[in-house]
Amino acid sequence: MKKQVSAFLYLIVVTCAIFYLPKIFSSLGNSGDTTPGTLAADARMEEDTYFSLREVAAIQLGFILISYDLDEETEQCQTRFSNVACPNIQTGPEQLKAAQKLQQDELHRQILLLAPVADVDCSGSVSSKEGARFRDLFEFGHLAAHCFGEGDPDLPKLARAAGLESKEAAKNLRDYRNIQTRSPDEIRALFP
Repeated sequence: MKKQVSAFLYLIVVTCAIFYLPKIFSSLGNSGDTTPGTLAADARMEEDTYFSLREVAAIQLGFILISYDLDEETEQCQTRFSNVACPNIQTGPEQLKAAQKLQQDELHRQILLLAPVADVDCSGSVSSKEGARFRDLFEFGHLAAHCFGEGDPDLPKLARAAGLESKEAAKNLRDYRNIQTRSPDEIRALFP
């Protein structure tokens, strides 16, 4: 019984350390540098909304690559994300910090371009729900384009690959194409 309690407490401590300590340290050690949290506030977005749009921006700018593994048995695609924007850690701390700032600035500019497109209700701000839906639709459109090519994909096959019902897949495809259409010219080409 004592070992079970110890293991449970250990898991709680490790979970807290992994998920909460970085946030605590970053808030304590904030020396005026911009963080995703402060950038979200500057963009007048909730942090989770900002991170949803940041995921899309990172893929569009090539910092994150998406690949797919097809399960032959279920015909479902498992999405894999790869970070390709790792800085050269052999550079000096100042160069590393400058490279990270440059990347963060580029992502922020892209997020500001994406925000009006994600704001479906035209309220002037992107809600958490709109941000998450925008990210999910972008990933769905990415799957459709990269696994099924241009044009109209085989809807039942796309639905199976995404793990959705055919009606939901059809709605997602319509909504994704609507996003493409509403996107400004400077980012429209970044939607596959």
